[in-house]
Amino acid sequence: MVKFGFKCVISFVMAFAFVFPTFSNGLFIKAHASSITVKHATRSVNLVSKASSAGKKVGTLPGNAPVFVTGSSGSYYRVQFQNKTAYAYKKYVANGRPKAWYTGYAADTVYLHDIRTGKTLKNTLYLATPVTVYAKQAHWLTIGYADGYYGYAQTYDTHIVRYAKRGIDLSYLQPSGTNGIDFKKVKAAGFSYVIIKASEGTDLPKTGTKDYFVQDVKAAAKAGLKVHVYHMFDATSITAAKQETDHFAQRLSPVKQQIGYVFVDVEYENLSKNKDTLTRYVDAFITELKSKGFQHTGIYTYYDFYKNRLNASKLPKGNLLWIARYNATLGMQADVWQHRKTNCKINGVKGNFDFDLTYNKAIGG
Repeated sequence: MVKFGFKCVISFVMAFAFVFPTFSNGLFIKAHASSITVKHATRSVNLVSKASSAGKKVGTLPGNAPVFVTGSSGSYYRVQFQNKTAYAYKKYVANGRPKAWYTGYAADTVYLHDIRTGKTLKNTLYLATPVTVYAKQAHWLTIGYADGYYGYAQTYDTHIVRYAKRGIDLSYLQPSGTNGIDFKKVKAAGFSYVIIKASEGTDLPKTGTKDYFVQDVKAAAKAGLKVHVYHMFDATSITAAKQETDHFAQRLSPVKQQIGYVFVDVEYENLSKNKDTLTRYVDAFITELKSKGFQHTGIYTYYDFYKNRLNASKLPKGNLLWIARYNATLGMQADVWQHRKTNCKINGVKGNFDFDLTYNKAIGG
């Protein structure tokens, strides 16, 4: 079991199985009966009910899928398929386990299924866990899983992505100084980026308030993390939206060269209840921000707010989308998913954090 340097104080998160499903690093694979030899399909191969051309088709294995051979009969291998005996033409089956097709990453909570029965396995894979993918048939992927049948399991293809990186977000009130956030430890714990709150409305943080925004941006960048920032939106008019942009841009000025994307956080209940009106205010904020030289922009909100309070079709084009939803799955397309809030801890690092997952290299690096 691979240990990560973080945890969320939420019971079902800790129930996830933290495993790296590969075979080249000496990872233990559960033992099974020695009568099985694992080979692989060289192409899509039909499985039949008996060892002859007269056998009835009982299933198909995709190219590069593992083939669980139990014996031989003439030109056919006797194989295990869906907990039954079937036969595969030897011409299309080669010796040795299949070679990896690609390494993917858990996009959300990955439910695993027994490769023989299709039944759901007890364990799941945690977000961004590397997964070795071997084959695909329809929407099902055959993946490496140490506790699966001979080291294999299946999962639905939408649960695996080609890129995923973990990150955190935090407020300017969380210090990186003495006994505060150690961004080197954040990096060492497996996180790739940080999104830091810079401002709120037109006047927060208040003058004279001790805040750590500039300090945190510099410390995170020095630690090798990608750094992005956000502003808490509170505008109830076009004029107020532009004033908030001025305040945000002023806060970013000392560290403009060290930040990547700038997000506007739209979630307050006091904002306009009219979807088109609120969308215009957000558009005004982003348009003004771009005019000040901040071209890499994005919008943050939570799932229900995005669906019910904003008009997605009228939001500015070309912006990244950062969505909060504290659920096993996100349920929509987004560039960043805030999937755990406030009670998440990183070993050796003071404070609680929101945990994020990005599917976009512009955010995760």
